[in-house]
Order: sequence, then structure tokens, then C-alpha cells
Amino acid sequence: MKRAFTLIELLVVIAIIAILAAILFPVFAQAKMAAKKSADLSNTKQIGIGLYLYLSDSDDTFMPSNHRESDSAGNEVHWSWMVLPYMKNEQIFVSPADSIGGWAPGCYDETTNNRGFGKPGVQINGCVQQGYLPGVYTKQVGRISYVANQAIIGRKRSSADTANVVSATAIDNVSGTILVAPATEKQFCMQTDAGGEFRTYRPAFGFGIKGQGALSGSSLPTAAQQPLEALTTTGANSNQLGKWVGKGTVGGIFSCDLRTTNGGAAHTLRYTGSGRFDNGNNYVMSDTSAKFRNTMATFDVNKYAWGTAAYSLGGLPVIDPATGNPVTN
Repeated sequence: MKRAFTLIELLVVIAIIAILAAILFPVFAQAKMAAKKSADLSNTKQIGIGLYLYLSDSDDTFMPSNHRESDSAGNEVHWSWMVLPYMKNEQIFVSPADSIGGWAPGCYDETTNNRGFGKPGVQINGCVQQGYLPGVYTKQVGRISYVANQAIIGRKRSSADTANVVSATAIDNVSGTILVAPATEKQFCMQTDAGGEFRTYRPAFGFGIKGQGALSGSSLPTAAQQPLEALTTTGANSNQLGKWVGKGTVGGIFSCDLRTTNGGAAHTLRYTGSGRFDNGNNYVMSDTSAKFRNTMATFDVNKYAWGTAAYSLGGLPVIDPATGNPVTN
């Protein structure tokens, strides 16, 4: 004679299933993130290959991060648009781990819904804020999860800017110097102020002016703003939130990750991601290779991955503010 399960037996089975689920679900989540990390590394490697091919056709000289088609007006052309012909695939510019699916251009054509790519829910179209004339847009890939290192891919927007384009031969330790980094996924890191533009076209500096100040970088810093300084990772900082307390200037900048309103550091480093995977990121290096690095380790003054010099600003050296000695990598 068949008998049914008792209530106790059913509860035991359910409890066992619940325990197994509690054990296995974190493992599955880790495996899924590991797969995304590998796919993201593949993306960064392919971007590096595209930049290598661009260099081969451009006398080993990097493009500016964003420039105008003419000094007086015209579309703003982003570095991703310039390297796209060597890659043929805009999807590569979106990380599989990017929670917002990549940023749209700062100013895009709304009549085509950004050429069909759309935008993240938090982003507003910034054509008015950028002062663009009707019919003028940012020429940029449809969605992007990465930003350029402004020390190398600088802001030579027009002939009026005193920043310069950079030769690949000028860079010290190309395998140890970041060229392209992940973009932030946080609204209040990318947006300038309440109602302001989303600066998805902007590159990021990993160092600052004298006294740990923010560096814009379209023009050479004044004598009073020099020497350029490596950003600190220990000691007091401003705008401290949560885990960034005591992490120096870098912690103050990355605290915008946790903000719920506009504000925080003016440093362009805020356009980068503080750590997409395991407190670190996949980076394209200046030899166009791709590698994973712990984010905070990239600011080690003995292995300073953001550049030993501001190559796009006449090659001005970067110093360790604690010792006054040049940083090395």
C-alpha cells in the first residue's frame, strides 16, 4: 500500500532544498560575474587592437579625446568614433557588466532615438547644456562603458587649446600605463550638476594640480598650479561617504559612487569606475594590451599607472606630494 509523505518529511525536504539553494546561489552569482569579467577583458582587448590599428595609420600618434570638426562650430568627434572603423562593432564598447548598459553620447539626435541605441534611464540629452546648434551632435558610439586616460588621449578640442596630441613613443613603460579605463555607472559621478549635462565624452586624469586640486587639461596649467601631483590614497579627504573614509583624495573622488544628489569632487577621475570587479577593473594599457588591476593599486607612486607625466600637457612630470620625487611605473 502506497503512503503519502508526512508533513515532517515534506518540511525536511524543503529545508534541504533551501539550504542547497543558499549554498549554490552565491556560487552561481560568482560564476556569472567571472564570465562577465572575462567578456569585459575581451572587450578591452579588442578596443586595444582597434587603437593599435589606428596608431599604425596615424604615425603612431593618438587621437584627441574629443575635438570639433571646425574651430567655430560643428559636431564634436569622440575618440570612440575615430577608432570605430577599425572595429566595425559598436557593441564592443559596452561592458557586459555595465548595470546601465553604457552611456549615450552627451548630445544625440532624439529623432532617431540616438540611432536606435537609446539611453540609460537616468541620463538627459545635453545638447542645450553643451551649447550645440540645432542639428549638431556628438559623434560617438551609441553606448559606451569606457573612458580615455586624459594624460594620453587629451582634450585638444580646437586650435585654441594648448593641450597637444601624444605620440606613442613619448610614453614611459607603455605596458604599465593606463590608456582606457571603465566608465562610472553612477549618475552623480557623470553628471556635472543638477540638471546639467552628462559628460560621457570627457576623458579622466589620474592626477591633479599642486595641492591635490582638479585638473581640466584643455590648456597647460599655470606655473602656480605646478607641479602636478599624484592623487593620495590615505589620510583625510573631503566628501567622505562610507567605505571611502580615510582613502585620501582618491577616496573623496570615488565617494560620488554613493551619492544620491549632485556634488563632490571636481576631479575628472570621477568619470571612471572605482571597481567593476573585485575592487578592480580591466584596463587597456598604452601598449594596447588589456589587464586586470586593483583600482587603488593603480595609484601606487612606485607603480603609478595613470602616467608619470601629463603627456597631453607638454609632458609635465607628476610628483609624489609626500616626497616631491617624480612618480615611477
